[in-house]
Amino acid sequence: MKKSLILFCLVVCCLTGCGDGGGRQVCVDDGDPKGPACLRRVDSAAEFEVISLEARLFEYSDRVTKYTAPAGKDPELLPLVFQNVNRYEIHLYFLALVFAEYFPDLNEEKYMEMILTRANRKHYAGNFVHVDHPVEGEFYGFTVYTASRNEELLEAEEVLAIYEMISEEFLAGKLVYTFDPYDAMAPAKARTWDDPGFDIYFLD
Repeated sequence: MKKSLILFCLVVCCLTGCGDGGGRQVCVDDGDPKGPACLRRVDSAAEFEVISLEARLFEYSDRVTKYTAPAGKDPELLPLVFQNVNRYEIHLYFLALVFAEYFPDLNEEKYMEMILTRANRKHYAGNFVHVDHPVEGEFYGFTVYTASRNEELLEAEEVLAIYEMISEEFLAGKLVYTFDPYDAMAPAKARTWDDPGFDIYFLD
């Protein structure tokens, strides 16, 4: 193979996500006018806009999408992806339809087991929002879905691991940990942390 052709193939793989996910292609751009089903990396506000919807999750937030991240080092787990909610708004359907080989026969029960509880968790997931705050400025916040029980609330070390994982692939702006508006337990837990290693945005 000529050197120019090899270089071309490498460039295409970098742009479409080749080589991630245990050798399986992840977040390949299929030419859909709404953009790829997901992105492995977000380098700019423009890229975030492609995969997000105008929506107000809470005050001062104006765009939202979702993410999925592996809860462990197993190379067979789906790697970190940022979901294009313009194509797949429901997270369960996104995983089941786009990543059927990772999640065969995924249903609501299996989804909740692998996302919400520590004992069975294979992946973390949550909302991912853009916020333009009049005092704190512009930033992006991620939430983490968990079961609403005290024993399932995340520890600071667990959130830090998620934060560091996302930070490596999300370069569009400042990243913080935040909360869904219906979640009263996680913010209360987070207020007990002393210097967790990441910024936190409380909704109140």
